[in-house]
Amino acid sequence: MAKTKSRARPRKARSPAAAKAPRARTKSVRTDVPGRILDVAEEMFGRSGYGGATTRAIASRARVNVGQLHYYFDSKRAIFEAVVARHGLEVTDRRRRLLRSAEAASPNGKVPLEVLVDALVRSLLLPKARQGGRPVSMQMHARLFTDPDETASVVRASVYDETNALYVAAIQRALPKMPADVLYWRYYFMMGAYVWTLLQPGRLEAISQGRCDPADMETAIREMVPFLCAGLAAPTGR
Repeated sequence: MAKTKSRARPRKARSPAAAKAPRARTKSVRTDVPGRILDVAEEMFGRSGYGGATTRAIASRARVNVGQLHYYFDSKRAIFEAVVARHGLEVTDRRRRLLRSAEAASPNGKVPLEVLVDALVRSLLLPKARQGGRPVSMQMHARLFTDPDETASVVRASVYDETNALYVAAIQRALPKMPADVLYWRYYFMMGAYVWTLLQPGRLEAISQGRCDPADMETAIREMVPFLCAGLAAPTGR
């Protein structure tokens, strides 16, 4: 008896959308490469500082080769600048926005000291998650303030010095009798308080024997603002 030839089943035609799907996914992965490099670099700079991270290590962790990395960023400094700018510009934009809003709501643009201090520390201590829900690495930016490397110092100045000057001027208006040199010292001490809060959260938990939660930044701000205001406005003895 002759065998009946089996007929191949016709393949279903793919819709235009389905046909383009693989290409769209490939494009998505490719366009995400710079973001992946910056995410990895942010973590490594936060852990090792500018001098301790290498482009080769960043490339390896980001699952790209060094040539691919340099296609997007021509040097380690370029990566560092992009990482700092990605978060630092968010912080400084919030600082400007909060200052403009406070000045608009205050008579003669003279903003109360506690409002200024709250805006300064809140902008840094309570960052918003980036698009896609990935949280910002605050350790990296706390380390930025303490990294002795000259490149870190230059990049830090390029991002933060403008808004620091705006807030120093606003605090001077709130404390018109404060000598300028004293105000700069006290502003500098204030920066140390909020940077230390980010850089060494475990110390608070250890000192308080677990009573204080270093991850509770709303409480940190509530306790920090009056403390800093008292220091800024303390008598000068002159």
